[in-house]
Amino acid sequence: MGSSGDAVDSQFDVLADRYHEKYPNRTVEVVIQEDDIYQTTGLPTLLTSREAPDAYFEWSGPRMAGHVADGNGYDLTEALASDKFAGRFNDGAFTNMDVDGSGTYMVPWTGDVTNVVWYDKSVFEDLGLTVPTTWDEYLAVNQAILDSGKTPLVFGNKDQWPVGSVASQIASRVVGEDLYADTMDGKAPLNSPEMVEAFGYLASLAPYVNDSVNALADDEANTQFFLQKAATIQIGSWLMADAATDAEGLDFDYFNLPAIPSGKGDQSSVLGISTGFMVNAKSQHIDETIDLLAMMVDEEGTKAWAEAGLAPMTIDPFAGVDADPRTVSLAEMLSSASTLVTPADSGHDIEVAAAFYDAAAAVIGGTSTPQEALDTAQSRLDSAG
Repeated sequence: MGSSGDAVDSQFDVLADRYHEKYPNRTVEVVIQEDDIYQTTGLPTLLTSREAPDAYFEWSGPRMAGHVADGNGYDLTEALASDKFAGRFNDGAFTNMDVDGSGTYMVPWTGDVTNVVWYDKSVFEDLGLTVPTTWDEYLAVNQAILDSGKTPLVFGNKDQWPVGSVASQIASRVVGEDLYADTMDGKAPLNSPEMVEAFGYLASLAPYVNDSVNALADDEANTQFFLQKAATIQIGSWLMADAATDAEGLDFDYFNLPAIPSGKGDQSSVLGISTGFMVNAKSQHIDETIDLLAMMVDEEGTKAWAEAGLAPMTIDPFAGVDADPRTVSLAEMLSSASTLVTPADSGHDIEVAAAFYDAAAAVIGGTSTPQEALDTAQSRLDSAG
C-alpha cells in the first residue's frame, strides 16, 4: 500500500503483531511504498510479479474494477456476510465497491473528504479574516493574504491529482453534477462552454498559488503549510494523519470549498471517496488474508486507525477514541453530505480524467487559458479514439 504517514504506517506493524499472536503459524509482511509510486508503478508491478500481494490497498470505483477485470480481484461478498465481519459496516460503506452487481470486491477501510481548504488560524486572526462562504469572498481572502506578503495557497501538483481534485469539485459546482459526470464518463466534451466557464474559476486561483505548483510533490506542499510558508492548502482529510506527527503547535482548521452562487450544482457538495483492501484472486492464502482484513476492521483495529487520524468506515468509528475533533468533523461531513461527488480519476473514465488533470495543471500553472487547455484535452481524447 501507499504511505499514509508515519502515524498510520506504524499501526500496520501493530496489526501484524496482533495477527502473529493470534495465528502463530502464519506470517504476514506489510509492504508500504511512497504513495505516488504505489499508485503509478508500484502496485501494477507487484501484481504482475512472482511475489504478488495477497491483499492490496485501492480506491473504490474504476481502479478497483480494473483489477477485477484483470483477474486480480476476489469476490468478497460471501466473506463480508460472514461472522468475521458481522456488525462492522452499514450497507452504505460498500458504495462503489461492487462491479455491476457481480459482487463486492473490497473490505472498506477509510472514507476521505478529498478536498477542503485548510487554513492557518493565526494568519486569519492577524489579518482580521473570516472563513469565506462565497467564491468572491474566497478570492478577497486570498488577495488580503497576498497583500500581506504571504503565499495564500500552496499546491503540490507534481502528480496532478491535487489540483485535479479541486478542478473536479469546481466543475461539479459550476456545471452541475449530471453534466460533470457525463463529461468525465466521456459522454460530453471536455471543452464545452460550461466546462470552460468552470475552469475560469480555477484560473482565478492562479495568482495566489506557489510558483512551484506543478513541480512540488503533495507531501512537500503539506510540509510548506505546516511550516507556515503558506496560509492555506487545498487537499483531503488525510492531511490530519501527517499533521499528527508534523504540525506540532500549528493552530489550523478547515472549511469546505466556498459556494459559486451562479453555479448549477449543489454548492454544499462534498468531494469524497472511499478506500479499502482487495484480496488477490490469484492468492494461495485467501482465507488467511481475509482473517487479516477482519482484524483490520474489528474494534481494536478501528480504534487504532481513528487514533492515527483516519476516518474508518466501520460503525461508530470513534467510539472510545480521543480523536481529533477535526477528524470527527470531516467524517460527519462525509457521511451527511447532501451531494457526494467523486474526483475525476476515482469515479469516472481514467483517460478522460488524465486529460482533465493535464488541463487543470496547465491552467493553475498559467501556461494555458481555460479554453486552450480544454481544447487540447479534448483533442487528445479525440486522437486516441
